[in-house]
Amino acid sequence: MPSWRSIAVVAALALGMITPGVAHAAPPANDDFDASTPITSLPFTTQVDRTEATRALDDPKNCVQWPAEGSVWFHHTAAEDGIYRVTTDGSDLDVKLSVLSGTRGELQSVGCSGPGGPFTFRMTAGQTYYFMAADGYDGRGATFKMSLQRMAPVANDDFANAQQVTSLPFSAPQPDFTLASAEPDEPWTPACTGVREGTPTVWYTYTPTTTQWVHGQINNSGPVLGVYEGSSLTDLRNLGCVNPSYYDGRSFQFVAGRTYRLQLQYSFFSADNATLRLSEAAPLQTSLSRVFDERSIFQDVNLSVYHQNQYNQPVSTEWDFGDGTVLPPSTDTAKSHRYTKDGSYTVTVKATSEDGRTATSSSPVVVKTHDVGIAKLATPGSARAGDQKPVNVQVSNTRYLEKGTTVTLYKWGEYGWQSIGTLSLDVPAHPIRKVTFPFSYTFTAEDAVRGKANFRATVSLPYPAFDALPLDNEAISTATTVRPAATAASATAN
Repeated sequence: MPSWRSIAVVAALALGMITPGVAHAAPPANDDFDASTPITSLPFTTQVDRTEATRALDDPKNCVQWPAEGSVWFHHTAAEDGIYRVTTDGSDLDVKLSVLSGTRGELQSVGCSGPGGPFTFRMTAGQTYYFMAADGYDGRGATFKMSLQRMAPVANDDFANAQQVTSLPFSAPQPDFTLASAEPDEPWTPACTGVREGTPTVWYTYTPTTTQWVHGQINNSGPVLGVYEGSSLTDLRNLGCVNPSYYDGRSFQFVAGRTYRLQLQYSFFSADNATLRLSEAAPLQTSLSRVFDERSIFQDVNLSVYHQNQYNQPVSTEWDFGDGTVLPPSTDTAKSHRYTKDGSYTVTVKATSEDGRTATSSSPVVVKTHDVGIAKLATPGSARAGDQKPVNVQVSNTRYLEKGTTVTLYKWGEYGWQSIGTLSLDVPAHPIRKVTFPFSYTFTAEDAVRGKANFRATVSLPYPAFDALPLDNEAISTATTVRPAATAASATAN
């Protein structure tokens, strides 16, 4: 059967499109699919001048979906299953090398290489693969170079050939996953991000001599680490995985004498410079904190825990409030509790990470219910401007000796309540007795103009104590009638 290029040449001659007497360089010998150059032995290297290469009407588009201008062709029939790598190093401009399989007019893409970048793929014994070199984005290039060779897989590609980890810490650079594969019965970890069944893997194995927690981490965006127990691919039990998004890694408990299988699986996030690191995990650390130094029986005690080195895994916490109340483990990091009696308590938390590491933390809690109140604010019924008269504030307290209790006395004036005095005294606890805070006040002409004076008293406790029932911590007096100062005549009359 004549090729499409042969038909095109005949048509051109018939229409007088080729001018007699003008010399034209011949296209390369492998310009057409049917004349593709056979690659009979490997490794194979060639160089072709593509200056006069043409395009057949049924040439497939190149691997960036552009028309395959200036195509030349090669083919190779694989003698055995294996990994092969093709490169176009040294070619001019943006040449695109498409790897295809099938028959003319029904070719299927296997992949693409160029410019310069290698393409690694698998060949099946007896299958013929075609290589079409064509122009890329940047136009025609004269020189095309190509090399094809069979590659050895990475040493620990298969489960049976896993690389042994003999001690920690251990690190290994990310392998060339193009030289790795997935075995038929290999497990995969769909719970992890960016992986799918059948993607390439490599294997490691580790048998610890002591029971320990092992921290696995992959720096940079990288592959997924799956951790398994078992002796063969078909009986592996998954213990978890380290996602590319786990920037601080994850830890696992490894029991002495047991063999653990570590599967590094290619992910969509794999970077060329990622590194697998294994080391002994740092201890779990838990810190318990409270909001206030002291609370009353009428208030909740608010506590929270902060965990360090949890390595992207849940941590459950058991809460013991020290008064007989113990809450079952949960992942809550904050709790509130109300005590029914005053006293000093110790709150203890025990945290357990998913991999079995534990940590404890405790904090003292003081529950002390203070309650002072203003029992009486005694003010004079009347006064004249210039008179100095006593103003007494009686404070009650039935709970604790309150040292440094402060009473502040105010009088209403032009700018609202204005402080006119402060006293601090110790107030002992007593069921009946009150402590008097003695103030005195000299009434002013302004008070006489107003005709009355009102007083206000407040009582407060020094920090960190605070009053649990503060509604009786303030009192406002009835008005004191204030008259102008007495004149000499009125004084004589009196």
